[in-house]
Amino acid sequence: MSPVSPEVSTRKRFLLRTATPYATLASLYDALLGNLFFPQLRRAFEWHVRRYGIRCTSAADVACGTGTFVRYLCECGVPVVYGVDRSPEMLDVAIRKNLGNRAQFLLQNFTALQLPQPVELITCNFDSLNYLLNQDDLRRGLRRFCANLKAGGHLIFDMVSNRPPGKILSSYIERVTGPGFAFTRVMQWNPLAGTLTSRLSILRNGRLHQEVHLQRAYPHAVIVALLSQARFILLGAHDFHTLGPATNLSTRVVYVARKPFELGKLTSPSSPSPTPVCL
Repeated sequence: MSPVSPEVSTRKRFLLRTATPYATLASLYDALLGNLFFPQLRRAFEWHVRRYGIRCTSAADVACGTGTFVRYLCECGVPVVYGVDRSPEMLDVAIRKNLGNRAQFLLQNFTALQLPQPVELITCNFDSLNYLLNQDDLRRGLRRFCANLKAGGHLIFDMVSNRPPGKILSSYIERVTGPGFAFTRVMQWNPLAGTLTSRLSILRNGRLHQEVHLQRAYPHAVIVALLSQARFILLGAHDFHTLGPATNLSTRVVYVARKPFELGKLTSPSSPSPTPVCL
């Protein structure tokens, strides 16, 4: 994906470039964020799989990013795995990471999701759905999830709630340096709008790249209502950190929902037996 604007400034001796979200971050994403978050994500996912007895022979990780969770699903033995993301740069990393396994990748948005075939499990991790900034888009995204699930299939996703972590009640600055780069993230929470703005600056090879990421937090009651409107059955909502029931103090919530069963069985006699997902 090309930068939104060309090189526009040479302030502070560095060439400044404003890029679309993840265009520059993609190559550093795992080192800065992904590798730190994945162990927590895996712990929560495996707990929910056990809790709700989820088994599948096909899965899609939507907003798959650099493909770490896609690789994990393949390693768990799920026969059919799709990775979906709207960022070409993130997908480039994901494809390289998954060379040699059975994963397939699609460049698509939430609200236009169209898998080659319906799957039995859709995941959407690391508050990716918070990038949908209004309820109409979130409703459309959830409906596309439902349309791409088999009857009885499961949806597991996490979202940042409208109660952000204490460290970003107003503004929070994070700085990381590594071989050949310097990274700064300024996070600002707007309680009136319910939005979280992250301004990223990445200094690399003499160029200063900037990205702006905007997310919206939704009250729990809104998520529950939108899931119902998308024809999902909500099975549970759990605090990401404690794995207990979500409360008004939960800063990140994991939702587990199921598409209602229709006439006929989920799998035909010729289909492979559902695979436990990394129990």
